[in-house]
Amino acid sequence: MAGLLKEKPLSALVFFIIIGIIIGSYLNSLIGLLPGGSNVVKTFFTYSFPIGIGDFANNKPLLIDLDAIKFQIGFQLRISLLTIIGIIVSIYLFRWYR
Repeated sequence: MAGLLKEKPLSALVFFIIIGIIIGSYLNSLIGLLPGGSNVVKTFFTYSFPIGIGDFANNKPLLIDLDAIKFQIGFQLRISLLTIIGIIVSIYLFRWYR
């Protein structure tokens, strides 16, 4: 990992990883739209699990109440096989970023 960041900004690496996550999630959605019902291969590629802060089953973010100030925090990342592949490809492409 240290070899990846020689003379390259960390913000560029974060940008590449976010782009990889977005492309992987769009590919996940596209495969989910393919006809053929719910078969094993389609389920293998499109199964995802959420990671985040808040109650996303009921669409309620985390509420922090400090009496004088109230704010809500919500963040969710749905990880699937295609999202992980997108991250790996984006890190691989980052090697040639100048």
